[in-house]
Parts: sequence; C-alpha cells; structure tokens
Amino acid sequence: MRLLRTPLLAAAAAGLMLLTSCADDGGSGALATGAEDSQQSEQQAAEQRRAERQAEFEEAVAQQEAALAGPGPEHRDQAAELVAQMDEHDLAGQVIVGEYSGTDAESAAALIAELNLAGVILMGHNIPGGTSAVDTEVLAAQIESISSAGGEELPAPPIISVDQEGGLVTRVGAPLTEWSTPMAHGAVQPAADGLRSAAQAHRLMAADLAELGFTVSFAPSADVTTGAEDPTIGSRSFGADPETVSALALQGLRGLADGGVAGSVKHFPGHGSVTEDSHYSLPVQQASLEQLRQRDWRPFADAVEAGAPMVMMGHVEVPALEAGVPSSLSEAAYEQIRSMGHEGVIVTDAMNMAAIANSYGGDQAAVQALSAGADLILMPASARGAHQAILTALQQGELDQQRLTEAAQRVLALRLWQQDLASGQLAAGPGVERPEILQDSDIYGPALQEAGPAADDTGQSETGDLDPHQAAAWTAERAVTLVQGECEAVLADEAIQIAGGTQTDRARLADAAQRAGLQTGWGPTVTLLGGRTPGSGDVVVALDRPEALADSTSGAAVALFGRTPASFDALVEVLTGAPAPGALPVPVGDLPAGHSQC
Repeated sequence: MRLLRTPLLAAAAAGLMLLTSCADDGGSGALATGAEDSQQSEQQAAEQRRAERQAEFEEAVAQQEAALAGPGPEHRDQAAELVAQMDEHDLAGQVIVGEYSGTDAESAAALIAELNLAGVILMGHNIPGGTSAVDTEVLAAQIESISSAGGEELPAPPIISVDQEGGLVTRVGAPLTEWSTPMAHGAVQPAADGLRSAAQAHRLMAADLAELGFTVSFAPSADVTTGAEDPTIGSRSFGADPETVSALALQGLRGLADGGVAGSVKHFPGHGSVTEDSHYSLPVQQASLEQLRQRDWRPFADAVEAGAPMVMMGHVEVPALEAGVPSSLSEAAYEQIRSMGHEGVIVTDAMNMAAIANSYGGDQAAVQALSAGADLILMPASARGAHQAILTALQQGELDQQRLTEAAQRVLALRLWQQDLASGQLAAGPGVERPEILQDSDIYGPALQEAGPAADDTGQSETGDLDPHQAAAWTAERAVTLVQGECEAVLADEAIQIAGGTQTDRARLADAAQRAGLQTGWGPTVTLLGGRTPGSGDVVVALDRPEALADSTSGAAVALFGRTPASFDALVEVLTGAPAPGALPVPVGDLPAGHSQC
C-alpha cells in the first residue's frame, strides 16, 4: 500500500481499478452493497443506543416523579393501619394544624401532645428575632422541641408548617436566602429558563426550611391572576396565562419536594380572579364552570394529574357550584378537586380569616369543612375548640366517623411520605444522588420529559451548580423588564435621586447604586412603586406587581418583580445601559403579557 503514495503508480492503480469496474460491474455492486449494509448497520446501532438511552431516561424520570408526587401505596397502607388503632380523641387531633402565640414553642409542643394534633404553623410572630433578622439557632431548637412532642412512639413527626412563597409572603427571612416574587419566574425569558428558575428557587428554599426542621410549606400559588382587578394575589401568582402558571406551579411543587418539604398548590377554586380579599370578606367568583375550567382550574387539574401531595381550598363563594357557601365549606367544591383525580390531602386555607370567622363561627366551621370533604383544618380560631366540636359532632351523629377516618389517613400518609422523602428513603429528595442520566437536569416532570435526555457529553446545567444566593440573583437578573423606554439607553450615568418605596427599598437601591459607582441625591429621579398605586419620575419602577406602571408618568418604566438586594443590582444595571431580559407575565394597561422593550 505504501507504493500508492507515488503519483505514477497511484495513477496506474486508479486506471486499473476503472478498467476492472467496467469489465466486472457485479464486483462493484457487491462493494457498494457492502458499504451500504455497513452504514445501515451503524445507523441501526445508533438508533438502538438512542432507544436504550430514552428508555433509561423515561424510567429515571418516572421514579423521580413517583418519589416527589406524594404518598405511595406503602404510605397509605401504613397510615390506614395506624389510624385504625386510634380512638376518637386522637382522630380529631389528626386533622388539625394549630397555631401558638409568640415564640413560646413549649406551649405548641404541649398542645400537640394534649390533642394529638397533626401539627402547627409558624407565622411571623413565631419567628425569634423577627421575619427579617431570624435567630436560626433558636428557631431550630424551638422546632426541635415541637417536633419531639408526643414522644418517640409517634410514627412520623408532627407537621411543622409555614407560608414561604418568596417575595411578599416570606415568614422566615435573612439569613435565609431572599427570593424575588413568584411572578419573577413568569417574567424570566425564555420560558425554559423560567421553569429552571422556579424549580431551583423552590428546591433551595425548601432546603433552607428543612435544615431548620420545617416539613411543610403552603406554596406555591397556582392562582391565575387577572392583573389590576386582583387585589390579593398579584405578584404571588406566576402570571396571567393558565398554561404558564400551570407549568411553573408544578416546578415549584416538585422543587419543594426535592428539597425535602411537602408543598401545596393553592388556592382552589382560584383567588386570582376575584375582586375581594378573603382575609377581610368573602369573595364571590361569578365565572361559569366552563370559564373556571379553562382559566382558574387549569393549574390545579394539571398538578393533580401529575401528582400533588396537597391542594389548598380557599374561601371563595362560587355560585355555579353552590351559592351562598364558601368553597372551604362546600361539598361541591371538594368534589371538583376529587373529580380531577386527587387522592391526597385537601387542606383548608386559614379558618381564622374573615371570610369564615365573620359568618360561620370558629369551632363549628371546622366540622362543616370536614363534613364537606376537607382533610386538614388549618388554623382554626381555637385548636381546642375545634377539637371538641369535632368530638361533639361525632357523638351527635353530625359528622360521619368514616369521613374523619379517611381524612386522618390522608394526613398521616402525607407525614409518613415527607419523613421518608426528607430522610433519603425514596428515589429523590435531599441527599439522594440522581441517576447519571438526570444529573444535569434542573427541571421536573412533564417539562423534563419534553426536554428529553441530555447527550452523554452534556456539561453542568446553567443553574445546577449555583448556590442559593447565586440562584436568587440569577432569577432577579433575568426577570427585570423594560416596560417603557428605549432598550439599552443610559438612564443614569453619574447619580440618581430615589423616591417612593419603603425605607428598606430606598436603602437597598442606594447601596446598589454605590456598588455600581453612582452617587445618590441628585440626577434623574427613580420612583419606586409598591402595590397598585401609580407614580411619576424620570424612571418609575414597579417593585412587585407591574400594573401600576400603566397609569404612571415617566420617561422609562421598569418592572422589577422583587425587592431583594440582587433585584436592585439588576435595576442599576438597566439604569446604566444594560438590556432588561424579562417580559411581562401579565397585561399592563394596553400592553399584553409577553411585552418587552428589549
């Protein structure tokens, strides 16, 4: 073969091959056929490898989903055996999550032991040091004392719950990571990055909570907001598009579970499209059932189909279901959730809210909710009063014992599942190493299935190697949206004047400006807006929800979707000429969802 390197011999050999091919066509055909067979064989082998990898991927996703979606048959069976051994006193306690005053954790532990309560919820006044300067060592010790209430014979620790959504609803603040509003995830572009943002934020948020001893976070909100007409949910919603909210809510739910905490989609039948606040009155939802199924119920139905450990029932009257009755007391409302296929816990929203407390009485309302289909009563006006009312209703035949038993089984199954999840006993959760084929994935469920298996040589995902503070900054930087003005225009080059907002907001913006080399006290006015009240200035910035920008007067308008230090750093970047990568997740005046000036 070395002789073929000389030009003369190579040419002669080529001519000989040509003559041979002319004289013997059948030989040439055999060679071609052999090459084709070899190529086809290689293609078949590659296709086989792809099929095997796809099958491996689908199996890994299914195992992860089964672990994160809620209690399995083993948890339900164990719960049924344990509940069968309980008397009426213990059954009545198993369906109540109570509250306690101040930082007196011993009183909470005593209440759990006395009534065999399912658990307690911690509100802002229960956090030692306050919600923004938490004494984490004291808090962890207090939670440990509550968790040990009832002794070692308990099959699972009590529920230690909290409302931790990120943004405005954050009960446990610094030194825990501070997150942008849930709506920020809806603003992050492209949509795939928004899914990653929601998944990572909730996983890391759960990890912080789990380290302190929390087992349940009543999040995420699956409410579809209607924008300016929605007085309650606002930036607690992921946005105004049901499909987007559905996808992000599921990522949030799975992220919480992967961090070791049980989550709950809320607030069925949808609080984002009513014009009253159930904290103060009973909202009335006038939409038809068809309208509700297409908009408000879509995220709940999708979460239930994928598998949800818990759904929260809100306090909203839906005349199309049952006129004059709050959904939390309406059998028809609970039947809607069950008809979607939900087998897990349905928890009420706080029963001490005005929508219930003003008209239905604290103790008896707990009985009505259980009779209607609730499994877990959250924050009755009095845990002792609700407990006694349940016992009395059982004795008088007003509450069916089988209904109470069913509720207790679901709640205990939830606790058993969360315990296994947090301790690494399932195929996902804290400390559980992902299969190799999923190690670079930072989304869950249907979104992960759509993405498909990564190639063998895929590197670390963009968010997968970030610590909590970096991940929070990643979201804040990508959510900021230029609603009005010229993209990449320099709005401030030397200094800014700061107006509006809270004292903390102004201080954080001043600190961010200083870090970027801007002075404060002169220059263009940057007006910070909270809520739905418009303002004016050279630049107007909506901190949480963006609707107020529609009626504001300014040369430029920015939606920030958060008040964190990282959010203000992102704002200063835009003020000094950087592009704003986000897009509106809700309409603002005549501007549609999806609008951006960049």
